[in-house]
Amino acid sequence: MSNKRNLTIFIVLALVAIATVVSWIAASSIKSPAEVAARTAPPTPSPILVPVEERVLSSRVVIRGTARFGLPKPISIIQSALKSDVGVITAVRSRNTQLKEGDVILSASGRPAFVLLGHIPVYRDLVPGISGADVRQFETRLHRMGFEPGPIDGIYDEQTSAAVAKWYGSAGWQPFRATAEQLASIRDLEQKLAVALNNKLAAEAAASAAPRIVDAASINAERANRSAAAEVAAKTAFRDKVVAGRGATKVQRANANAALELAQATVTAAQLTGEVEIQAAINAQEVAKRQANLAADIAARLAADLDASRRRAGVQVPADEIVFLSHLPVRVEQVDVALGDLAKGTIMTVTNNQLVIDSSLPLDIAPLVKSGMGVTIDEPSLGIKATGVVKRVADTPGTDGVDGYHVYLEILVAQTSAVLQGFSLRLTIPIESTDGTVTAVPVSAVSLAADGTSRVRVDNDGTLEYVVVEPGLSADGFVEVTPVNGTVAPGQLVVIGYEDK
Repeated sequence: MSNKRNLTIFIVLALVAIATVVSWIAASSIKSPAEVAARTAPPTPSPILVPVEERVLSSRVVIRGTARFGLPKPISIIQSALKSDVGVITAVRSRNTQLKEGDVILSASGRPAFVLLGHIPVYRDLVPGISGADVRQFETRLHRMGFEPGPIDGIYDEQTSAAVAKWYGSAGWQPFRATAEQLASIRDLEQKLAVALNNKLAAEAAASAAPRIVDAASINAERANRSAAAEVAAKTAFRDKVVAGRGATKVQRANANAALELAQATVTAAQLTGEVEIQAAINAQEVAKRQANLAADIAARLAADLDASRRRAGVQVPADEIVFLSHLPVRVEQVDVALGDLAKGTIMTVTNNQLVIDSSLPLDIAPLVKSGMGVTIDEPSLGIKATGVVKRVADTPGTDGVDGYHVYLEILVAQTSAVLQGFSLRLTIPIESTDGTVTAVPVSAVSLAADGTSRVRVDNDGTLEYVVVEPGLSADGFVEVTPVNGTVAPGQLVVIGYEDK
C-alpha cells in the first residue's frame, strides 16, 4: 500500500514537471507585436565624423604630353655661282651637337660651311663691290666675332675682304680667292679695254680733224665761187665788146652770149658744189663726235667692269660656305645627309636648347588654361620631376596635329638636368587656387537643405547640429566653407555619412 502511494506521488510530480516545462517553452515562443517589431527593426546608424581642416585648395588639370626641343628649323645649302661644281660632303656635325656662332657645320670638297647669327638668309655670294642689307648683316657678325670689317655700311670693300681673310685663317681655313673663270674674265676684259682705248684715240683724232675739214671745204667753195665769178665777168665784157662792135656777125654775137650763159651756169654749179662739200664736212664732223663719245663710253664701261672684276677677285664668301640662323646657339636635332652626299638642299634640322612639351586639352577644359600658368611636370615611374609654364593654347581645335575634339597646348620647360625629350610625361596645371589656407570640409559633408541653402552637420558636445554655410572652391574632394550662422572651425567634427553599429 505504501509502495503504491509512493508511485502515485512520483507520477504526479513528474506530470507537474512536464507541464511546467511545456508551459515555459510555450511562453518563450509567444511574443507580442511590439516585441516582434522591436526585434525586426534595423539597428540605429552611427554618424561618421571627420575633423574640419585648414588647407590650401587648388583645382587642377592633369594631362599628358611629349617633350621635345623647341623651334625646329631646317638648314639648307644653296649653290654658289663662284664654283662650277657642288661639293661632296666629307664631314658633318652629329645629332645633339651644340652649334654657336662661327662654328663649322660641315665641310665639302675641302671647303667649310659656317653658321652665323642673322635674320636675312643667304641668297647670293658675298664678294667685293656688292652692297646691301645682307652685307651689313655680315659686317655686323664679323665685328661681333672680333674681325673688324671697317665701317658697317653694307658695302663689301677691301677692309671687309681683309676681315674675312683673318676670320677664315683663325678658323684654320684658306679664304676663297679668285677662281680660274674670274681670272680669265679679267684677262679678257683687259684685252677688250686695250682695243677700246685704241678705238677711242682714233675716234678722238677723227673728231679733232673734222673742224679743219669743214674749214677746208669752206675755203675751196669760196675759191671756186670767186673763179666762177671772174669767168662770168670776163665773158660779160667779151660779149659786150662783140655786141658793141659794128663788124660782129650774128654767129659771133650768139657765141658770145652762149659763153656768158655757160659762165653763169658754172657760177651756180660752183656754189652748189661748195655748199654740198661744206655740209658733208659738217656731217662728218658730227659723226666723228658721236663716234668719239661712243668709243669713250665703251672704254669707260670696260674700265669699270675690269675694276669691278679685279675687286671681286679678292677674298670672297661663296653662298654655300655660310648659313645665317635667327637664333644661336642651337643643337643638331637631325642630320639629313651622309658622307659622300652632295652639299646642297636640306642638310640638317636644328632646334634651340629650350625644352617644350606638346600636349592637348579637351574642348571643355581648354578655356580654363591660359598662357603663363605654371605647370608641374613629372613621371613617377621614371623618377622625373620638373616645372614649366604654359606658352601657347591654340585658338581653335584640330591644329598642330591634334584631333578636332582637342586644343593644342605648348608648355615651356624650366631649366632641368633631367632628360625629358621623347618621353611621355604627366602634366599638372593648377587652374584655380584659394588665396592662402581656408576652412575646408570633405565634399560629402555638405548637403542641400529644402530651402536651397548649403549646410554641414557639426558635432557640438555630442549633439549634432546643422550650420548653414557658403561653399567656395572645390578641389581634391574638399570644399571651402564659410559659416553663415553658427561656427565651423578647424578641428570641429562634421558628419560625412553614417554606418551601422
